[in-house]
Amino acid sequence: MDAGWNIEFGNTYGNTVTVTCDGQSQTLAVGPLYLNGSKKYLGSVQFRVGHNADGTKSAGIGLNSNMSNISYGTLNFGNASGNWVHGLTTIPRSSSVSVSPGVIGSALTININRQSSSFKHIVRYAWGNKSGTIATNVDTSTTWTIPLDFANDIPNSTSGTGTIYVDTYSGSTKTGTQQVAFIANVPASMKPTFSGVTLTDTNGAARSLLSGNNFLQIISNIQVNFNGASGSYSSTITGYKAEIVNRNQVTNSNGGMLGIMNFSGSATIRASVVDSRGRWSDTRDVTINVIEYFAPVLSFTAQRTRQTPNIIQIARNAKIASITLSGSQKNIMTLSFKVAPLGSASYTADNGSASGSWTTQHTLNNSPANMAGSYPANKSFTIIGTLSDKFTSVEFSATVATESVVMSYDKDGRVGVGKIAENGPAGSLDVAGNIYAGGKQIQQYQLTNVEGNTIYAYNTDVNTHVNNGIRWINPNCANSPFPSQYGWIETCRATTDIFQVAKSWYGGWKVYRRHAIGYKSSNGSATWYPWVEITPQTNHTNLINTGWQSAGYPGTYYKRVGDVLTIKYDFTGNGSTMNIGSIPSDIWVAPQSYMLVIAKWSISGSDNSHVQINQGTGALNVLSTGNGIVYRGQLTIMI
Repeated sequence: MDAGWNIEFGNTYGNTVTVTCDGQSQTLAVGPLYLNGSKKYLGSVQFRVGHNADGTKSAGIGLNSNMSNISYGTLNFGNASGNWVHGLTTIPRSSSVSVSPGVIGSALTININRQSSSFKHIVRYAWGNKSGTIATNVDTSTTWTIPLDFANDIPNSTSGTGTIYVDTYSGSTKTGTQQVAFIANVPASMKPTFSGVTLTDTNGAARSLLSGNNFLQIISNIQVNFNGASGSYSSTITGYKAEIVNRNQVTNSNGGMLGIMNFSGSATIRASVVDSRGRWSDTRDVTINVIEYFAPVLSFTAQRTRQTPNIIQIARNAKIASITLSGSQKNIMTLSFKVAPLGSASYTADNGSASGSWTTQHTLNNSPANMAGSYPANKSFTIIGTLSDKFTSVEFSATVATESVVMSYDKDGRVGVGKIAENGPAGSLDVAGNIYAGGKQIQQYQLTNVEGNTIYAYNTDVNTHVNNGIRWINPNCANSPFPSQYGWIETCRATTDIFQVAKSWYGGWKVYRRHAIGYKSSNGSATWYPWVEITPQTNHTNLINTGWQSAGYPGTYYKRVGDVLTIKYDFTGNGSTMNIGSIPSDIWVAPQSYMLVIAKWSISGSDNSHVQINQGTGALNVLSTGNGIVYRGQLTIMI
């Protein structure tokens, strides 16, 4: 309006102005309208308008007035409307990115969710101290092969984590960057390797005898050395394993040993290595041949030849393990003999035809051969044969008696029965066989020495005391329960079961017992169980029984039986505290203080008193006795 005009319009009720923005509408009411050359402020409206996904937006705005009822004289406002479009400021928008776990060396798909089909992207990666561009001008996805050298950065793990970055471009304008972590797993093919193993027999004798992967039962112990062990892509070797398949014999170290093999035949050694990722290599198998071996076995009989009694003939039974390799026997059987007069420990070697070495033969079955020496027919001899092979030896002994005769006697009055007399002092009876009296055989097993005293068994193994009897042992005896003391070992055997009692001479006079089962007379072996001490405890409390003893006061007595103490009393009170005796300290000392009730000798139940026994004493003090009151009864204390 022009300045200077004063206009007041009439009724304006119901007149409105409606504003529309991006499909949203708001209405303003027109209030009293008075113009004086000025504008009229009707009000304001606000709209919330969202941008498009790509960050752009243009909003349509409309204005529609309903003021036809507003007039001034002949003047009328009428209705008015108008529309226009307003462009909003563009908001930069970046695309989102997602990936699944991948495998190093394999393709990884990177998915992009863009807000506008016009957006383009640059895809980048970061992995440890590595980074780079994967692809440019990407629309919604791209694939990328995770480089193998990524594994070098995770030598102690089977997976690692990196980051994928996506830079979003709208035209040439970078609108933002999104990132996502990705997991890259080490492929199963990335595992340690080794070129093989070297097997070495730690037994030098077996190693010099055999070649290749041939080993010897119960002799060989195979050492396994791993060759060319290497990790994969910076991993390191952390462990080894070699085993004899299905034999429960394993080593877990490079250069470790598999143990003694108690079997023969073909076997497989399976080896592998493990790296710092915990990945095991492929296994490698090596076939070995375990050749049967057993210790030499020897027995023989020795007797004088009929034609020349001074010559002794040996019937030999010997066997060693043949150890045949490529058709050739590798073991050598050696047999030797030594002879001593019966009862003597001075042996002389006899290198006659009974002795010898065999390189192609491994058994002798009742094979006769003569000794080289001349052994007088009137003397007995002990013959010890030793059979050895490349690894061990065994001994066997036999006794050759004098020449067989019905009866003999000599100038000293000794009489021989079935043999030439040779043993014992003048007047002795020397019998080749058993002795019978009244149709029954006289026992000849020696239970004592000839004087009737205990048999000495110094420097022996107590495990070899398998026959009945009592033996005196010294501190050098093996398997003694008192290894630093002298003592007795008493043995009782019933066929295959053995019971032993051991008593020490010094060191507390200890007594022990043990037993064994499965005794075998063929080799003297048995399964022994541990020694158990059974020394009687003469001072055990349960063995105490003092009987009734005076406590040092007339009418007061005590008796201890095991862990029960009984006190019997019969006294007259004097009206004050009284001491009625004491328990000796070697019988009992109160571990705590006691207050025990004793009653007057009546049926009234009155005039009760208390016996006090203080801790650490045995004194019996009766508190506040009744004057002239008689007290009779017993007290029992569990110790």
